[in-house]
Amino acid sequence: MRAQILRKRLRYSNMTTESNKGPPSTITLAFSVITHFLLLAPVLYILVLAFGNYSFFAWHPICMSVGVGLLITEAVFSISGEAYIASKLARRNRVTIHWILHTIGLALIGIGFVIIIVNKVNMNNSHFATPHSQLGLVTIVLSVLTATFGILAKNTVWVYPRVRPILIKVAHACGGIGITILLLATLITGTYTRWWPGNTTGRDLTFASLFFAGFLILIKPVLGAISRCRVAFGPPSTDS
Repeated sequence: MRAQILRKRLRYSNMTTESNKGPPSTITLAFSVITHFLLLAPVLYILVLAFGNYSFFAWHPICMSVGVGLLITEAVFSISGEAYIASKLARRNRVTIHWILHTIGLALIGIGFVIIIVNKVNMNNSHFATPHSQLGLVTIVLSVLTATFGILAKNTVWVYPRVRPILIKVAHACGGIGITILLLATLITGTYTRWWPGNTTGRDLTFASLFFAGFLILIKPVLGAISRCRVAFGPPSTDS
């Protein structure tokens, strides 16, 4: 009974929010365009370098850059800051896009992970001997755990009323923010490995572009997480 009441409240809240949406402002659209450019430019640059120096190993940066730089980041941005999508689609549809992009992105990351393992076996090299590879391994494991926990965040009625839904939402939001930072850090540190065929200027621009793109993407999720933490851990409301 309580689960049914919670579903009705969530449905009503979503309908109310969606009915109040208006067209995005010019500033908001410009914010979205700039963020997408900052993501797309370094990924395209990495792809050009990878295909220009093609080998079996090149599929590792190809899969990782597309999986992280385009799909995972777009999954986060589509649910929080992408102006055009937010103005055209209901939140439940954006949640669907969010987990679909995450799933495809994680699949590509998994393929890239397998490629690097196979390549090291073929080349008889040491496994996870560099800071980049160690960071990547930890990040991939945490990414899978966070994505799995996201299933619970999407279906909080499974544990209601034993666990407050807002606690699950806060945990998923904070975990997602942390994983996004780690994934971008992994992608950036990959440009500082021996594989990097570009010049120093290109590497610095790639670093700057991904850094500022990540900052812009995470502004709203961080503010939202702070707001939810205040509600979850603050004093109880005096409203009836």
